[in-house]
Amino acid sequence: MNSLLPLKNIGKPRVFKQLGLAETLQILIGEDHTTERGMLLAKRIESLFRDRCKEFKNKYSLNFGVYFSPAENLCYTAMLKFREKYGEIPNVSENLYFTNSIHVPVWKEMSPFEKIDIESQLTGYSSAGCITYTDFDASVQYNIPAVETVVKYAMEKDIPYFAINVPNDHCEHCGYTDLINDECPVCGGIDITRLRRVTGYLTGSYTTAFNPGKIQETNMRVKHMKNLKGNPS
Repeated sequence: MNSLLPLKNIGKPRVFKQLGLAETLQILIGEDHTTERGMLLAKRIESLFRDRCKEFKNKYSLNFGVYFSPAENLCYTAMLKFREKYGEIPNVSENLYFTNSIHVPVWKEMSPFEKIDIESQLTGYSSAGCITYTDFDASVQYNIPAVETVVKYAMEKDIPYFAINVPNDHCEHCGYTDLINDECPVCGGIDITRLRRVTGYLTGSYTTAFNPGKIQETNMRVKHMKNLKGNPS
């Protein structure tokens, strides 16, 4: 009975952290939630998480919730354990990471509006946090109206936490900041800090600050520049 629970536990959150929806769908039906069939199953899965948390919340008088986790380390360590047990499965464990939460796999080519359309159908199933992001290349800094269009579109789709990822490199020798390839175009320096928003955080150089799984995921990300200058439709 609820009355038997210690008072010190009442109100403390109990969070179910989730990652790897895309890979789960691949295991179950051979496609992910970028397809209509995959999205239908994704909603069934997320409904189960949401409903079970509501059940536990009422039963134990604790704040159970679903957290669509960015999984800075778990996406890599969980994949290592999965591959050790099940091996490399096509479209599931070929890479060194599980896809974050309910995100579209990072290598999927699509417009920012398409990505928002897909993920916005699932964000409402989380009661403890989520993030949707789009990746742009550095040239977007010269197209602020397009950025505003994407942000407004995310707001219209009721995205609770929206982010735009833009590469930002910094030459430690002369201070030049922009997208830098192998060497600084101003001074020729090769001591470059490569700033990326990897899991919702701005860090030091992503090539040294994260585990191999997150580094691989970041390198595999496509830019969602398709139709950026046009209308969402």
